[in-house]
Amino acid sequence: MNDELAHRAFLNIFPNRQIPRLVVKYSGKFGDYNGNVHILKEYRAIEQLEFSLSKKFIETGDEIKIGILQYLMNKVYKTKIETLEQDIYHSFIKNMTRYAERKESDPYLISLYQKLNNEYFNGLLEEPNLVFGQDSTSTLGHYNYSTDTVTISTILKKDEDLLKFVIYHELLHKKHSFTTKNGRSSYHTTAFRNDEKKFSVPDIEKKLTRFVSKKRIRSWF
Repeated sequence: MNDELAHRAFLNIFPNRQIPRLVVKYSGKFGDYNGNVHILKEYRAIEQLEFSLSKKFIETGDEIKIGILQYLMNKVYKTKIETLEQDIYHSFIKNMTRYAERKESDPYLISLYQKLNNEYFNGLLEEPNLVFGQDSTSTLGHYNYSTDTVTISTILKKDEDLLKFVIYHELLHKKHSFTTKNGRSSYHTTAFRNDEKKFSVPDIEKKLTRFVSKKRIRSWF
């Protein structure tokens, strides 16, 4: 059944292209509604596409499954073909925020969120899940739309200005969500960037860049 869906998805956007073997599997390694695709080539031609989707997709409708499959197919073939199913998938992800499970958040992050919410969002931005993640210099913060969770690198704990800025950046993802056009998703829109510039600490991005560079240099010793 899943391979049949993959064929439907493929023919809908590539009616004149030769169909490779299409395999769809569900995996528990994804923490949200996500997936990836593995490409098998022979003599530079694509022989097989193996899609690995989150197990959470098992309970969704066929349109949503087809949507993420077509989204991944566009990435494989570097195309920007829009479909109704992709629109349904993206709309589904955007609206998952409303129904995300409430988890226990870090008290310190909650206190900073409350300050930011009052200062920049007129106290109207609903509180997401707020947690510290790994001691990472490559991913300082991340917003997960399907679980409504802001995750922050622990390297920022000792600098409150930088910590607040990264939290603010992730809260803007919650506020602005994302847009999809020509098969591509845009997360840092003009409206997003304009709001980001409203952060009250001057040259905060330069300060953050210097901070991360020093952390990376020290990690080599």
